[in-house]
Amino acid sequence: MSASVRLVKPRVLFVSKPIVAPFHDGTKCLVRDIASHLDAVHPVVMATAGATAPLGSGGAPAWEVAPVYASSGHFTPSLRENLRAALWVGARSRADVWHFVFAPNPRSSAVGRVLRTLRRTPVVQTVASPPRDMNRPEKLLFGDVVVAQSRWTAERLRAGYPDGGSAPRLEVIPPPVPTIERRSPEAVAQVRRSLQLEEDAPVFVYPGDLEVSSGAERVARLVAPLTEREPRARVVFAYRQKTPRADEIARGLAARLDPGKVRFSKHLGDILALIQGAAGVLFPVDDLWGKVDLPIVLLESMALGVPVLALDEGPLRDLAGAELLPGDEGAWLDAATGLLEGRGAELGARGKQAAESHFAAPRVAARYEQLYLELTSGAYDR
Repeated sequence: MSASVRLVKPRVLFVSKPIVAPFHDGTKCLVRDIASHLDAVHPVVMATAGATAPLGSGGAPAWEVAPVYASSGHFTPSLRENLRAALWVGARSRADVWHFVFAPNPRSSAVGRVLRTLRRTPVVQTVASPPRDMNRPEKLLFGDVVVAQSRWTAERLRAGYPDGGSAPRLEVIPPPVPTIERRSPEAVAQVRRSLQLEEDAPVFVYPGDLEVSSGAERVARLVAPLTEREPRARVVFAYRQKTPRADEIARGLAARLDPGKVRFSKHLGDILALIQGAAGVLFPVDDLWGKVDLPIVLLESMALGVPVLALDEGPLRDLAGAELLPGDEGAWLDAATGLLEGRGAELGARGKQAAESHFAAPRVAARYEQLYLELTSGAYDR
């Protein structure tokens, strides 16, 4: 029966880590923002016992909760929780389509492949973050349709198949950004006070990890020349402690830099309140391992109309609306000071428009929904 006359909406199960607050994780945000904007299918989201879904536009829950996990965990579910999830999917799922959303690794992908074979359920597989090694993609990919979140990732996955013919169908769909509520002037002022930032100080924010890429080091090298050009400028390193090394690196950077010019904040309560009042976001990151191809905080920044400067490499090349820069420090210095000299409003408006036209959650969800309907209607030959 075609999707247009089907009386019961197809059920789509999102196979992921537990989708519960807090939403500081790109994978969790992706599932939340897609599942919240589906019209023609019935989303089922894996969570913990007692978890509830937010209300949708019609006042009903945005998705059905599957109480699969015992604990919300931290960034990565434990082996026991992963086993619990696999058993639940294999034995209890009644979905018409499974949508796997995780950073692929050979072990988890092998489990997904076995479940798909045993249950004969169509699979959409989103590569939540680029794997370190893409030379053997057949060990990582098992979906009927595989979604990469940037052209860079898709090209490298496709190149891993020597003949190209054995590669699965690969689509490129960017991560979604939800509607962002603007923070009140009081909230913006409060976060600045908490960081002891002067009211009139132009603030630049680095919202990235400290441990993985050279992004934090590149920003650190920018502090002295930037604050020499604009003495009132301040640079905030807003990071999350993913590993014990984060604090050690932060202490090392702080020891090198003028304490009056920089701030370090770990797990800031409302980073968007800080970013909303910022002159710009600096993201010279050359390694996005463990992160969504286009980090959600950058999309949220653009949605708020805040200028984003990003490195013109890797997945970030798909960041429409940002200013993409080479690794040259002089280019970054000129671009950052340019934001204080009149270009900030122009770039902020460009980013806001791109957030609405390229990354808005309803637009991204509609593209996924089309894939689900193809797989359930027989329009796609498996």
